Amino acid sequence: MPQPRAYLIDSSIYIFRAWYVYDESITDSNGNPCNAVFGFCDFLHQLVRQKKPEFIACAFDSSQTNSYRKELFPEYKANRDPAPEELKAQFQHCRDFCDAVGISNFGSDRYEADDIIGSLAHKFREQGMAVTVVSADKDLAQLILGEEDAWWDFARGNVLNHKGVERHFGVKPEQIADMLALTGDKIDNIPGIPGIGSTTASRILQKYPSVEEVIANCENIAAMKFRGATRAQALVNLHKGMLPLNKLLTTVVTDIEFDEEPDLNWTGINDEAFSRISELLAISETMQRRWLDLERS
Repeated sequence: MPQPRAYLIDSSIYIFRAWYVYDESITDSNGNPCNAVFGFCDFLHQLVRQKKPEFIACAFDSSQTNSYRKELFPEYKANRDPAPEELKAQFQHCRDFCDAVGISNFGSDRYEADDIIGSLAHKFREQGMAVTVVSADKDLAQLILGEEDAWWDFARGNVLNHKGVERHFGVKPEQIADMLALTGDKIDNIPGIPGIGSTTASRILQKYPSVEEVIANCENIAAMKFRGATRAQALVNLHKGMLPLNKLLTTVVTDIEFDEEPDLNWTGINDEAFSRISELLAISETMQRRWLDLERS
């Protein structure tokens, strides 16, 4: 018998993608933009139609008014412009749509969607489930720890298991946070060691598998057999003080305490709520039928 599988969706990445890809002329019944909602709902429909999941959840990035990472590093994500107001409203519509079609969804003012996914993955893996993380974000590849777990870049159709993550990113899933601690993450405004890219970081981590071991052995890096090892040692030695904080920032939290016990069972469509959200968002009858047909297939 195959393991039951939970599909954990990094929702924001697909909402932002839809915002840029789908035409701004797509509006709701009040004339407000809803192109991001339309694209997200279409993505969700494709996923549910393909996999017919018994267990599924969407994690959303909410306003981080009490951010765990900004407490550690105030400059975290300080390079990002705030989301446009027209898009912010669409995030709530996406969550309301999830409610209407019976898909559990989560957000937090302290933790990011990555951390919600990490905590759900940990909780349900302990209950014997396999986990598929639906995202294009390499940060979340660190969660692919079980033999049946998978990281699924839906748009590109790229599915990686534990060994696939290692082949694709050059390090094991459990070393992704260490690699990012060394290289930094420009998207999140986490500074890395200047001159240490992913290839060099991968080579160092093959011998010294964690940031802690890299720090303990930084005087031995020059003896490694790769081009630029001497320079890499000098750079690590000069900047090693940043590594412990960087690893805290790049490690996905897996022990969030939820207000209620999470239930990932796909409960099916709530007809009344679905009718209301469909009217508000001006969802076509064709798309409504596609969702309703999922329950009958």
